[in-house]
Formats: sequence, C-alpha cells, structure tokens
Amino acid sequence: MTALRRTLSLAAALLAILLVAATPSIVVTGQMLAYQDGFVFFTTGDGFRVAPGVLIRDAAGGAPTTIAPAPRVWARAHFDPNGTVTELDLSRKPLPQEGSFADVARFAVALSSPVPNPDLMPPSPLPGQSALPVQHFSGRPVLVTFTVQVPPNTPFSSSVYITTDASGWNAQAIPLDRTDTLHYQITRRLNSGTIFRYLYDRGSFQSQEIAQNGLQRAPRQIVVTDADVRTIRDTVYAWLDSQSGSNGQQPNGLPTPYNPAPFPNLPSGFPTPRVPPQAR
Repeated sequence: MTALRRTLSLAAALLAILLVAATPSIVVTGQMLAYQDGFVFFTTGDGFRVAPGVLIRDAAGGAPTTIAPAPRVWARAHFDPNGTVTELDLSRKPLPQEGSFADVARFAVALSSPVPNPDLMPPSPLPGQSALPVQHFSGRPVLVTFTVQVPPNTPFSSSVYITTDASGWNAQAIPLDRTDTLHYQITRRLNSGTIFRYLYDRGSFQSQEIAQNGLQRAPRQIVVTDADVRTIRDTVYAWLDSQSGSNGQQPNGLPTPYNPAPFPNLPSGFPTPRVPPQAR
C-alpha cells in the first residue's frame, strides 16, 4: 500500500512537471526603449521585470549574440507564466510582429501617477468634510523615464537636454538619447519624494523650448511618487532659436539694464517707446 502511494505521488509530481513544461510561454516583439536595473522597457511605454538569468540570444538563429540590449534595438521577449521576461532575442532590424502587448499588459510593472506638490498645504476641508490624507514618500529609488517628442524642424544632428532648477538651470544638465527621428529619451533613478522643475533645450538657452503660442514656457514640474517605475511623456512644440530674431533668457532671470533681451518673447511689430523731446 505504501509503495502504491509513493508511485501515485511520483506520477502526480511528474504530471505536474509535464503540465508546467507544456505551458506555452508568451512571446511578444517590439522595439526597446531602455534596459537597466532588472527591467526592460519598450517604445509602447510598457515595462517588465527581467529574470536574473535571462537568456540574451540572436533573433535570427537563436545563438549567443554580441548585440547588447539598448534603445532602438528590436527584441523578441519570452515571458514565463508569472510575467517575467526569461529570454530576449535581439536584432538591429525590425522583427515580424509576434503576439500583442495587450496579452502581457497584466505583467507590466506599476506606474506612479502625478500628485500635487506635497510641500503645499492641503486645502482646508469644508464643513462636514474630513481633511484629505497626506501623501507620504518612502525615499525608495524609482526608475523614471523621460520621453519627449521634438518638432519636425529639429536638426537631425541636434542633441537634446533637460535643464532643471536643481542643476541651477544648466543647459546641458541631462543629455537624452535619440530613439527615432522625433523622439529622445533618458531613464534615471530618482528617489521617491524628489521634486524639481525642468525644461528641454538643445544645449543652450538660445535653443530652449517655447510654448505652443510662441511665448516663453513655464517650467514643467515632476513629483516622484512610490512605484517601481515612472514614465513621463512630453512634447516640445517649438525651439526659441527657430523664431526669427529671438534671444534666450535663463528661467527666472531678472531683467536688468545690462540684459540685451530682458523680454525675449514679446510679440514683434510694435515700435519701441521713445521719450518725447519736450520731456527731456
């Protein structure tokens, strides 16, 4: 009887192993946006966890490859039943469409969402209402990916940067990588609770982004909340140096008599006021 039970247990274990092995892995192809810190991101905006022993192979023949996972590289991602990427087949050329990211959307890592500035006092509750809960930050590292779409007239050889108030508005504080003709991106590790304002430029304040109406743009603001990753998607509508006769000015710079362009974004076509002769 004991031998029979052992035989049945062994058979059940073998059957379970065969069922798991027979479970087909989910395969999806796409272009990579970033690969770091145990995550892989695709240009669809989806990010997934990567197994510690992930297999990196050539998409053409399945052999080991010298291609490194990087932006703009095409990949065939294999997912295990838990949603972890266990294999990446890489190619520098577009791969045939396999699977759909809708099939693996449930495996995507959680994204954080913007929240109001925690340094500002919450509004006083109305009579009969309770105060809003206070947002707390753990300080844990968060992978933040900035992706920006630039205007079509951006020179192809141009570099794009992020300038921030945390860097003293250094015009080349954070360099971005070009992912295609109109998009640049960078992934940085920022601690939860980090707050800063930022703008995009092409290496100088004369080439800083401007608003859609052609006037100076107010800096964007980011608040990093607790999450695995954070994806920021921005659009630059125009560059300051693409406007004729324009000069750049550092954000928050104060106009002085020695500033040659204290108000660089005033509409053109208006005469400069002059003091009447009798008032001199």
